[in-house]
Amino acid sequence: MSINVNLAASQANKINDYSSKLIEVKSNLNRVKGNLNSGWNAQEMIYINQTIDSINREIAALSSKLSSIGSDVLSAAQQIQRQEEAEAKAKAEAKAKAEAEKKANAAGN
Repeated sequence: MSINVNLAASQANKINDYSSKLIEVKSNLNRVKGNLNSGWNAQEMIYINQTIDSINREIAALSSKLSSIGSDVLSAAQQIQRQEEAEAKAKAEAKAKAEAEKKANAAGN
């Protein structure tokens, strides 16, 4: 059974889409933060801003990890495909060599 690189690429694209959606969430959260800061001048805003900033850092880290995973999925699939192709080629060459030797031995007898 060989690896389906197209399926792996599709899965990697989905992972990258999730990463992009996280960036959108981060952007929306920053927009909410700006709206809160412009409309609410209270001591609590210090803690709310710190919490939103912390969440944004986590979102950015998760988005980065997802992008890396997506890239790794595709790279691994391509590497597996290359290995499978090399193994198939080596097997075919060994079979051809064995058949040639068999014919040579049959012709010599």
